[in-house]
Amino acid sequence: MESSLIYVMLLLLNIFEFSSGIIHNTGKERAYFSCSGDGILTGLHTIKLFLTTDNLKVYCFFRNENESPSREILGLFTSGGLAPNMIIMNSTYYGGYNFKLSPFSNRLEWIIDIPRENITVNTDIAAVEQWLIKITMHEGLNIYDTEGTLLDLVREPILQWNLGRILTEMEVKNLQLDVEDIKVAKSPCANDVALIGLSMKPSSNGVFIGKTISGFWTYEECIWYDLTEIIYAELNDEHQGLTVIDLVLTNHFLVILTSLGLYVSSDLRYPTTSQIKLSRAEFCGFERVDYIKGNLWYNEKCFANRETFEVDYVTITFNRNRTLSESSSCFFSKEPFIQWLPCLYSTYKNERSIPHVITFLIDQETDSGIYLLHMKDTKQTFVSVSMLKDGKPSPRPKFPSFQFPSTFILPLGMVFHPRSHFLYIYGNQIWVSMDGGNTFEMICNLFSHHARKSSHSFYTSDIVFMVEDGRILMTKAGLLNYGELGVFKDKVYTLYYDHLGYIHKLTPQTFDAGSELLGHGSSSSIFGRRPDLGFETALVPQFISSQEMYLFAYVPLSFPVKIRWQKRFKRVHLKKTIELSTTGVSYIRNVYMHTTKPTGFESSIHAEIIEPFGIEDSKESPCLLSDLEIKYSGNISYTLNLQSNDPQILFKPTDLEKSVVIPGHSSFLIIEIKGQRTASALATMPQSINSTLKFTTGSWFLYNFGTVGGRRAWTISLRPCNYWIHSDALDFMSLNLVKYIDVGNKVDFQFKIIPKAMTTFPIPPVTILVGNPALVEVKAEGVFDLTQNYHLNIHVAGKFFQKGSTSLALTTWESALSCFAVTLLPTIKSSCSYLRTMHHSPGRHVPIEDWISGVHMDSQGFNMIKTLPINYRPPSNMGISIPLTDNFYHADPSKPIPRNQFHKSKETGKYKQCANVTSRAMCNCSEHQKFSHAVAYSDCKEKVHRFKFPVTQYPVVLEIFNERDKVSAEPPYLVTMTEVNMRKNWQLIHHEPENVKKMKNYLEPLLKTPVYNPLGLNLTIKGSELFHFKVSVVPGVSFCDLNEEFQIYVDEVPLPFPGHALIAVATSVVLGGLIFVAFVFQLRNIHPLRTLKGFMKGNPALTSTTTVNS
Repeated sequence: MESSLIYVMLLLLNIFEFSSGIIHNTGKERAYFSCSGDGILTGLHTIKLFLTTDNLKVYCFFRNENESPSREILGLFTSGGLAPNMIIMNSTYYGGYNFKLSPFSNRLEWIIDIPRENITVNTDIAAVEQWLIKITMHEGLNIYDTEGTLLDLVREPILQWNLGRILTEMEVKNLQLDVEDIKVAKSPCANDVALIGLSMKPSSNGVFIGKTISGFWTYEECIWYDLTEIIYAELNDEHQGLTVIDLVLTNHFLVILTSLGLYVSSDLRYPTTSQIKLSRAEFCGFERVDYIKGNLWYNEKCFANRETFEVDYVTITFNRNRTLSESSSCFFSKEPFIQWLPCLYSTYKNERSIPHVITFLIDQETDSGIYLLHMKDTKQTFVSVSMLKDGKPSPRPKFPSFQFPSTFILPLGMVFHPRSHFLYIYGNQIWVSMDGGNTFEMICNLFSHHARKSSHSFYTSDIVFMVEDGRILMTKAGLLNYGELGVFKDKVYTLYYDHLGYIHKLTPQTFDAGSELLGHGSSSSIFGRRPDLGFETALVPQFISSQEMYLFAYVPLSFPVKIRWQKRFKRVHLKKTIELSTTGVSYIRNVYMHTTKPTGFESSIHAEIIEPFGIEDSKESPCLLSDLEIKYSGNISYTLNLQSNDPQILFKPTDLEKSVVIPGHSSFLIIEIKGQRTASALATMPQSINSTLKFTTGSWFLYNFGTVGGRRAWTISLRPCNYWIHSDALDFMSLNLVKYIDVGNKVDFQFKIIPKAMTTFPIPPVTILVGNPALVEVKAEGVFDLTQNYHLNIHVAGKFFQKGSTSLALTTWESALSCFAVTLLPTIKSSCSYLRTMHHSPGRHVPIEDWISGVHMDSQGFNMIKTLPINYRPPSNMGISIPLTDNFYHADPSKPIPRNQFHKSKETGKYKQCANVTSRAMCNCSEHQKFSHAVAYSDCKEKVHRFKFPVTQYPVVLEIFNERDKVSAEPPYLVTMTEVNMRKNWQLIHHEPENVKKMKNYLEPLLKTPVYNPLGLNLTIKGSELFHFKVSVVPGVSFCDLNEEFQIYVDEVPLPFPGHALIAVATSVVLGGLIFVAFVFQLRNIHPLRTLKGFMKGNPALTSTTTVNS
């Protein structure tokens, strides 16, 4: 008791210690928030949001205990300054956004308004991951959270097309009775976007497909289309008996198999018309009777941020033997699915020796093809793996074929778990391979039954198999045990997992996701209470210690041989819990089968005791008050004799099938009450009994694991989740994150696996599997601490300069099936991350508000921001007035172009963003483009950094940014630098250590341009006006095309040559001439100043007086 208390205290301390990280398997009782994009309460138990070209507006309500929104509770939170936080995340990104506090007490909801540009700036049509969202709010020690999804309606490829004529509600209802089967195809990156195809009876005719954008949560939101006329347009003759057989939705294409042929859409990313276009793939020699027995196979991979080595493959198989005149009964193709190649190229001498290809899948991680083959004459089933060479499977196998046992007589399919390397094969048995088809391990044997199809959730790692008798079997990716979820009696149905891992039952009439849903994906919601996996027989406990025991299953000797399997433990019971109706729980660790001894017990389980089982007391079984004698009766049974003469102490009829347990001895099952004091029993360890045994009162006990009275005293069910998984890295908010490894780089993961109870077997609870070990090198270090927490450190590094991707599966193999997170499936890409960039750090910081205003003064009153003139072009080497570059800055087609008088200037200069428009407003320059330094957005560029002449020793500081950190650019990341407008008046100075000098001497002849060391790189500019530089990392040292651009405007420059020299010469000549003239005047005694003064005064007038007398 004391040790348990200490463990609980240490566990609580651990919880506080890792409360800042990400914890999986904490369990969620319900959804606390209901959110929508229109402020209207939905009836959904999860959150479905949609991103359009407008801002994302979200209205969130808090659900009280009766699941309705509460104004009082919201007002209570608001008065305390509390509002939810919304986290948006996918495999490579996460970001947080805060709701506004509700300013009015009568408001029912919180509101948030997020511009689309704050979430994504992309609007092109492409395979893009559907975001997961989490609404969280902390109040003291209470944490309220609910998960949901956010779908980008602008970019999802299939949503940009009209699939055909939309059916009315009555037309859909008329089709429902004629449906024979249902096929579902979901978008690999957005599982809420899915298509449902109806396979119709021969009496009906047509191709009818439904489309959902919210994961089939309601039947009403599914839009039904009639594609019949589109199919008919590709047919020349036969039009009858047309129906859907199978369909696949890849990242960029829709593939539909019909009873009259295979049809492939055009690339969904490039809609040329509103209505989808389908083209027919021709297979020589195959007719309707073959197509209706065909199947499509697809390895689901999400190609968001697609790499050059990522491509989709689809396989079609026909359920008939290939003849010697035909190339194959199996064909595969890669996108755009124009050329279909035979899966098998081998030739055989006779038809009977040709193996039938059940399935053929392309393993994109190892670039190989995997065959599931069946020999119909010998009933042999085997898997063969071949490497791909020039896009075709090599006839030479990668490794020896794996031969399945002869009991595997009905193989039906093979499928990769999405975004992983777990390969499952199903039929009358279910097998899994964790090494790409080299070896397999059995999960389940269905004997006379078979699994007909499967469904998977990449998010929860759930896998369900639909058995033809209606049972639904479930396992988790990477586990070797399975459970039974329930039984469906529907004649036509299928199962589908949405993006959050909720399972849905789809029938022609209804879509059902269940009613009692948790705050995360739950696999039991549509099944109600989980079934009891027990069987009708008595069990006998045999203790090994106080913490371990065996339980033997009793099979009556008279029971028919053909159905004796009904009273045995099976693989389905592995890793489940067995519970006694009174008290006691044990965890089943192993299942054993017995061929001979002990008699009457054909199977047993090894169990770890979680809670001690209750024993019978003397009120229920008075026989416990007597001494006990056990004798060997001479056959397979033993005789139990009570030694007491008390008439009240006797065996009762209810003691039948109870177990006599004696510590240190064999246990006994009472199979017959022969008298009041005599009973017959079977021993669990008969070989250990050599003589008569006697035990006193209190030294022997009775356990009731029987079935007397038609009521079984024990049950078997799924074990409650037994592990927490903790990670300090917030990246693992997504269970399927994608990490990129550049050349020479590595990534590290740290986890803590925390058991919810002390265990008897402290062995490492995690297995690590690498999909393609040839691509990356993985090192793992694990250690237990004092509280049995397992600390795991994983280091992943690339091996070669080779692009590729591989899954990394971290499976807690001891986890129960009821755990939400059992397997973490990060994908490691040896490639360039779209988030990996290089940036130049300016020597001075200018606040964003100053950039907007265009004014930022330094200490001397110099404005450090230059607003460029409209339609500006930098000078060329021919002069300021003769620009020769094609790049405009601050473009405005409605305004005149300056410096455009010369012929060469008129021939150059081309608008990019502003091409074919008449005003700057029509250029649609975003704020991002206005602030960008990229030459592609030069039309939008308005302001640049301004410097005084001369610019000397300007530090070119380069930093490489990853998803969450940054590092300085340094060797081996050598760089080249160019001026994009072909200007020359600049030079670079850098440090050249010996290793850099060697690389420089090697690279410069190859690149035909100077190579520089980015560490300590300095720039000197001797020209004027705008300089636009581009810095690029040399090829070969990174998968990324790392480059950066920056601009410098040099102002207050002296007059350029020859202006300054001409002015100086002219001034010298004038001064020299003046001095020479002054010298000559002095020499000739000429005084020009006096003459000038006299001239200014003028000559005096001469007057006379004359008198005339008359």
